[in-house]
Amino acid sequence: MATIDDERDETVLPVNFASELGHALPVEALDYATLVERMGPAYFERAQRPSFELMIVIRSGSGSHTVDFQTVALHPGRVLFVRAGQVQQWHVENDLSASVVVALPAASQTAEWLPGDPTHADLGEHSLTTALDLVAAIDREQQRFTPDEHSVALLTALFSALVALYQRASSEPGRGALPHAYLAFRAALERDLTLSRNVRDYVTGLGYSERTVSRACQTVTGLTAKALLDERLMLEAKRLLAHTDGTVASISTALGFSEPTNFTKFFERVIGTSPAEFRRHLVHFAP
Repeated sequence: MATIDDERDETVLPVNFASELGHALPVEALDYATLVERMGPAYFERAQRPSFELMIVIRSGSGSHTVDFQTVALHPGRVLFVRAGQVQQWHVENDLSASVVVALPAASQTAEWLPGDPTHADLGEHSLTTALDLVAAIDREQQRFTPDEHSVALLTALFSALVALYQRASSEPGRGALPHAYLAFRAALERDLTLSRNVRDYVTGLGYSERTVSRACQTVTGLTAKALLDERLMLEAKRLLAHTDGTVASISTALGFSEPTNFTKFFERVIGTSPAEFRRHLVHFAP
């Protein structure tokens, strides 16, 4: 299901998709207990940053799960959707029973991750039954998977149905309902986040004016394009401060700031505290 990128001693484990059923498999369903047995309990005690999508369907048991500094309680009927690039960590009891579906980002094109999207939803009895039926169908198809376009399309369709079920329960809007100018801007942020702190540099080449993009952002989120840029950059800064041992200076450089003092001023302006103070007072990824 997953491999660690390398053996560096990092706080966060970078995790890649690597199925035992073959590299061409786009989606795989696994049992949480089987994963723990395969990877070892210590693997799940570390913060992780998957390069793939992760859908977790809770059948029974309890615990919590942290995604980008937001801790969510786990209980039967709850579904979590962790998107590629988010930082997650498990905090579970031994009695947790859950299905875990992992998918390459290409298999969930209808659910591109946007910061601020819901990370969980609660399914009613009938929706939970449907979700578990979809997981079972994915499991059956992966067991007889052959690397042809029809098998790939079938598994992708099953995962898309699971995502649609999640989106309906979480009230996450379908991407088709969102202005293209907004989606294009958010995609540019994800692609070129450290390029600049000027909205104009992200808008160039999108085919929209800066005013049109900002108006679209406000329609969807209530925030200006500049505020969304700051929000996304701040999330990445928090991730690096919380989950790596990098100095403030090195993190400043990684985020594209010309001077550490500029990074500190930005950090203080957005959340009212310095990067060093944030790191000192951070309860390390605890629920």
